[in-house]
Amino acid sequence: MVKEIRKKEAFLYLNQADEFLASASQNLKENRLNAAGFSAIQSMINANDALTIYYLERRASKDHREAIKLHVDVVKIINDGSQRSRFKEAMDKRAYVGYLGTPISKKEAEKLRRFAKQFLIWVRKYVK
Repeated sequence: MVKEIRKKEAFLYLNQADEFLASASQNLKENRLNAAGFSAIQSMINANDALTIYYLERRASKDHREAIKLHVDVVKIINDGSQRSRFKEAMDKRAYVGYLGTPISKKEAEKLRRFAKQFLIWVRKYVK
């Protein structure tokens, strides 16, 4: 179920995205790879929430498929789908990284953190 949220609240979600990205970086430094990957993905989720709130005044509530659909809706508005595949890949890995008890590699954790950093930079181009 999609939640309606006022546009001005988008910046709160951007701040959370920054916090989770910092957490991902710190976790990587301390070799907590699943925590790093999960924090990176959460950063992307918060950044995407900021984007969808800013343009649609809505965000996904629980289901990652909702988040992807709202992302696509915004991509159509801004005409820039350059981060779409990264976001979908991160969303697809969320359960694997956070819930299945399977360790991820350092390379994968670094990739997710890099995706999150690039995604957040991209979102900031559109949420001002």
